[in-house]
Amino acid sequence: MKVNLNVSGFDTEAFFPDKDIAKIHKPLVEKFTRLYQEQEERIVIFLCAPPGSGKSTLAAFWEYLSQQSSSIEPLQVLPFDGFHYTNEILESNTTQRNGEIISLRSIKGGFETFNLTDLIHKLKQLKTQSPKWPYYDRNLHDPVDDAIQVDKNIVVVEGNWLLLDEPVWCDLYKLADFTVFIDTDAEFLKDRLVNRKIRGGVSEEDALAFYESSDAINVEKVLNHSIKADLNLYMNQNGSFEIQ
Repeated sequence: MKVNLNVSGFDTEAFFPDKDIAKIHKPLVEKFTRLYQEQEERIVIFLCAPPGSGKSTLAAFWEYLSQQSSSIEPLQVLPFDGFHYTNEILESNTTQRNGEIISLRSIKGGFETFNLTDLIHKLKQLKTQSPKWPYYDRNLHDPVDDAIQVDKNIVVVEGNWLLLDEPVWCDLYKLADFTVFIDTDAEFLKDRLVNRKIRGGVSEEDALAFYESSDAINVEKVLNHSIKADLNLYMNQNGSFEIQ
């Protein structure tokens, strides 16, 4: 199926194999509806995946599928990226990596550059309120507070670090009703991330340098240091998925 989706504020044409829709994606959104019917309260789903894996597109597709049948409860995607610290904060604070003190700005996208306290607060609110959710503006390259009104009974929070096996982060899963993790080959992600930079106007040399200094570290961290999800999906290089 080819479908036009709004992904992070941009219109995107995506393709999902019919076999995957029938065996994985449609049954999943139906499962989310059953969870809501059983618990009779807002259901929080985590979709955790490494950079370049297309998690935002997948979450948008689940949202699309949930709107195609009256028997399925519509879901709403809530991006994790809105919890980035602002560039101003990142530029004025440091962290230590490999014994070296570095600016947080230089590792933007790493788990250290997100406001975990605010994230926990908002996740807890989802069960008792309809809070406003922050959004990452890719034109401003900064988060915008209270940009999204949460108004659905099922929400899918999508991001890289939702299942991170680090202190405090490792307890986030307790705030979700169901968790999904996307696994894939790191070299495949390298090609996707480098090519994405090049399409954005960056030279191949600079794109590779950025990958090695930032994306590669985050990809390895997500793939190898995330706690086990309720459901693991493996993404093949043709974009199809398998249940692990």
